[in-house]
Amino acid sequence: MIGPERIGRYLLLADLDPKRRDPTVQFFRGHDEVLDREVSLRILNADDPRAPAFLGAARAAALVEDRRLLRILDVLTLAETATQPEQIAVVSEWATGRNLAELLQARSDEPIPIDDAVNIVAEVARSVAAGLGTNVNHGRLRPSSVIVTDAGEIRVRGLAVDASLRGPLDLAETKTQSDVDGLGCLLYLLVTGLWAGPPLAGLAAAPIGGGNIFPPSRVRAEVPRAIDEAVARSVSSAARPRGITKIADAAAFTAMLGLTRDHLAPVSHGANHRGAPNTRSQWARSLLLRTGLVILAFAVIFGLGFWGWQLITRGSVLTASPTQVANQDLLTASALPLPSASANTSTGALPIVKVRSFDPFGDDNKDGNADGKKGRENNTEAALVADLDITTAWRSENYKTADADGKGGVGIIINMGEPHEVNSVALTFDGVGAATEVRVADEILPDPQMWSLLAAAPAGDRQIELRGPRAITGKYVLLWFPQLPQRVDDPGTYRIGLSKVTLN
Repeated sequence: MIGPERIGRYLLLADLDPKRRDPTVQFFRGHDEVLDREVSLRILNADDPRAPAFLGAARAAALVEDRRLLRILDVLTLAETATQPEQIAVVSEWATGRNLAELLQARSDEPIPIDDAVNIVAEVARSVAAGLGTNVNHGRLRPSSVIVTDAGEIRVRGLAVDASLRGPLDLAETKTQSDVDGLGCLLYLLVTGLWAGPPLAGLAAAPIGGGNIFPPSRVRAEVPRAIDEAVARSVSSAARPRGITKIADAAAFTAMLGLTRDHLAPVSHGANHRGAPNTRSQWARSLLLRTGLVILAFAVIFGLGFWGWQLITRGSVLTASPTQVANQDLLTASALPLPSASANTSTGALPIVKVRSFDPFGDDNKDGNADGKKGRENNTEAALVADLDITTAWRSENYKTADADGKGGVGIIINMGEPHEVNSVALTFDGVGAATEVRVADEILPDPQMWSLLAAAPAGDRQIELRGPRAITGKYVLLWFPQLPQRVDDPGTYRIGLSKVTLN
């Protein structure tokens, strides 16, 4: 080991940067012999041009209180010796565990579960936001800045100090912007296994198209749109769709991730109280369940007997005639007469009661205002997605660009009649598949982004199934197509066609 074996009361145990990537900075793991705890020590020559910023950053970071931060414990000035010039040593807490890069390496670079990723980055964001009140930024967030301890805690190291020595990863950004960018890049890394920021050794780079990184959902299909939006609002190299602006600082990022977590959580109209189980209430629920099963059994027996009696006395079970079906409203896929609804019921799929098109950003009446939730497109064909004939389909208008000539997409709304838990949606496209978002709500909202996102998938296969990480409860399902596929038979023209939908 190069350098001293002891600095004051601190015994130096290991050189953490033996290759000296920066010859003037030393980084050691040490032991505080007075308080019997492990520490880290960064040592810089006092005549280094960065010394004043290094010293100021350490003193400022020492005043920031947050349990997630590895705190600055001591700042020492080391007198010049025969072998060493005058130096500054900054002593910090030590955490035993893996940094995020090591965590992914242990998983063979496989991304971690989305909930865990959001929770980890939310903890990092809170720790960084703690310094905003005193104008202290981290300034150089990267995977090695975040430690997952052996106890599962998230600890962040290098607040202000790392940036004072090496600057932000992107020199064109301010320290505040760098923190927002770094948080978004950490989120991207954890959900995809790829790094979206400036190149770092040992990390595979996120794919780029059109000068911007691909959204996380284009890399890993099960990543929900809420994560795409969080990345778009934070990562500098990410494209930001119309109406999406980059957030200002780590506090805003923390608030945004709170909303993201709401999108990922199951949506329900009932209260969901978490806590210790109530024995009496469990017993009551058990009694009600047993009673309900007995009643259900009697109902089934009675129903079967009545059905058999009907069969004997009338010769057949009553069904809707073809004439009755034809006289139904074209926009209504009724749960009784239309084959799709009866088939859905028999297979356990959710009911499809009504289907309509959705073109909220269109302007059919040419009044200069978007049509909002009243907007429709080729609406008379919409019910065709609920029949069993895959040769029939709803098709959008033809457009000159994939984003529907700047509208940002078109869609289909399915009315299930009453709220249901939606887990997944299976789609059969008429031709090339489109980029798809499945969203759920209790009412028809004017902007697709206001609906709760269940799942999203990029364009590609003709038949796809989109399954959310958690079920979402609602009355309406929106199938939103933000990017339309190019027609094979008419290059340069974009259109979406949908033949069949099944909800589960």
